[in-house]
Amino acid sequence: MSIKLFFPSFLLIVLTACTNIHFDNTSVANIDNQTRQSSQWHHNFVFGLYEGSDAVDLSTHCLDGQWQSVHTYESFSNGLVELVVNQVAPIWYPKTVEVQCNTAPFKVQQ
Repeated sequence: MSIKLFFPSFLLIVLTACTNIHFDNTSVANIDNQTRQSSQWHHNFVFGLYEGSDAVDLSTHCLDGQWQSVHTYESFSNGLVELVVNQVAPIWYPKTVEVQCNTAPFKVQQ
């Protein structure tokens, strides 16, 4: 493979990578086994520059405790739908947001 083909191919792969964001509210040692998880789609438009969905309200997802982790990523179904819709124009970029809640509020162990 020539250098003229390798560099543009490498840039294309790097610039089309998926994002994966993970927020934790506590250390792994404090995680309780009694957790509840919810998942929803979050919608972005126009190259992902405009946020179409409201921000995720953690108090509605975790009614009986505190949030443990929030994970935002592009799932296979998100990517498939994005690929089909964006054949017409680059307008819709869905992501999946998973919220994991603890059933009881955390107690800091010292």
